Amino acid sequence: MKHLAASTEFNHEEVRKTLVKCFFELFDAQKVPPVEDIEAIHKAAIANRNFELVSIALSLLGLVYQKSGKQNYYKTLLTLGDAKFLAGSANSNCALKINLWAQSYVEYCERDYENALETLKIAQMTQCSAVPELNERIEVSKHKVKLQLDKEQILSAPSFTPKNTSEDPLLALLKVGRTIAIETNIDELLKTVAHEIKLALNADRCTVFLLDTKKNELWSKVALGVDLQEIRFPANLGIAGYVAKTGATVNIADAYSDERFNKEIDAQTGYKTHNILCMPIMNMAHEIVGVFQVLNKKDGEFTQKDEDVLLAIGSAAGIALDNASLFDKQQKLIAEQKELFAGFIDTLAASIDARDKITAGHSQRVTRYVELICSELNLPKNEIEIIRQASLLHDIGKLGIRDSVLQKDGRLTDEEYGHIKEHAQVTHTILSKVYSSEDFKEVAEIASSHHEKWDGSGYFRGFAGDNIPLGGRILAVCDVFDAITSTRHYRSRMKIENAISILIEDSEKHFDKKIVDVFLGISTDKIIDVFLTDSELSLSGTDRDILARYKLNDIFTLRTLDAEITVQADETRFLETFLRYYEERI
Repeated sequence: MKHLAASTEFNHEEVRKTLVKCFFELFDAQKVPPVEDIEAIHKAAIANRNFELVSIALSLLGLVYQKSGKQNYYKTLLTLGDAKFLAGSANSNCALKINLWAQSYVEYCERDYENALETLKIAQMTQCSAVPELNERIEVSKHKVKLQLDKEQILSAPSFTPKNTSEDPLLALLKVGRTIAIETNIDELLKTVAHEIKLALNADRCTVFLLDTKKNELWSKVALGVDLQEIRFPANLGIAGYVAKTGATVNIADAYSDERFNKEIDAQTGYKTHNILCMPIMNMAHEIVGVFQVLNKKDGEFTQKDEDVLLAIGSAAGIALDNASLFDKQQKLIAEQKELFAGFIDTLAASIDARDKITAGHSQRVTRYVELICSELNLPKNEIEIIRQASLLHDIGKLGIRDSVLQKDGRLTDEEYGHIKEHAQVTHTILSKVYSSEDFKEVAEIASSHHEKWDGSGYFRGFAGDNIPLGGRILAVCDVFDAITSTRHYRSRMKIENAISILIEDSEKHFDKKIVDVFLGISTDKIIDVFLTDSELSLSGTDRDILARYKLNDIFTLRTLDAEITVQADETRFLETFLRYYEERI
């Protein structure tokens, strides 16, 4: 495996397949891969800033470290927590699915079969087309965990268990602490905390209420034993309201003898409340942020020991809720910033169209072609977004070109052509001064390289081959194809077979042949969708079905066949359909 990490070309697909294979071998045959090999891949993925592979490698390292004795159970959870965060940063469902599978394995090894099963269910719901075999493996793991859980439930039946079925409070604290260390989703955090309190106190139900100070309400999405999506009520009502207002702990042996108890809820639900333990949740500033409400202890009344356990869990949970809330606010702020930045990008792209009416809509169409190629290459979402932004802005440098040149109707002089070529370098100058994140530096490099050529004869830096950024190589194909298949006021669009011929003939000279092959392998219904970006026409359902069966390369093959070769009826219908949209679009 070390050769993968040491290779000058860090092949994303090959590395991912290798890591996934290691996971399969670990689960199937308990074959533990060499730690140093995985560490080498992990470091190489970091160096290449490929966070999807960093996450997958880190998830694998967590399991390998634990099995080799390099780290304990708690540290393994922290490692998996880091991997989960990186999976989210990379927007990679594949990395997240693998991480959840790894987490369930750790829970299974700790005999926490119930949580392992829940984790596997979440993993199953996480879509991942890149590694379809994962679903089958996760289903096997789920079956294995279910068998163990069923066995445990049989052994915990009344004839097998002692009277006290409560969980060890220390174990409950450990599980809550573990969740706090890795969970940033408030709903999941509340669910785990409520579950562990219910077990630790041997109670029938547990609800975790949060205090909404703006609305002066208590609310919860987690009420174990109650089939409700959300509970919400004024913060001055009931036992929970009293605790939220006073900060006092309330331990009631007989709920119906306490005037603060709201009997109407039992009347509505049919549930009979016998005893209640209710305690405030406080944050680090000792402010009340919520309330624990635990109902009906199964073996008597709630004791002082139960209060102590709830206090210990509550102290940790209060800090965790604070952290999760901050994380949630941070994520919302990041989302808002992304929206603002997306608007900024769109404004810049629109300014190009406003400056150069001749090529209006060009950047949007090129971007759609780029997205199709990126999808076919199965690139990570983060990389696709970077290339997408670069494609929208690849001609921003035309803002620095004189109107007399940019909008000239006729043929350009050598001096004028030399001036218009400057737009690639101006693009780099403009975008390199825009700072939004470390990733945006790549946008400047990609956008300014769309006129580089595979043989090194392009501009503005004369890069060649793989020295041209992948996004720039993709852009080069899409930019030329859109230019020659679009109508200009001084010329008609090129015949489609001639346009495709240019891409084929200039492969390994102007274009990266691998990118051209991918582009020509895209189904023609998707190509027509891009053609119609600025058209009043739309693709009908029947026509879409016809076009979806053929690739762009089929157009070239069928249009350049020898006249003596008979084209099949279906092929004729396909050509007629394609050309009707291609030639009649506005």
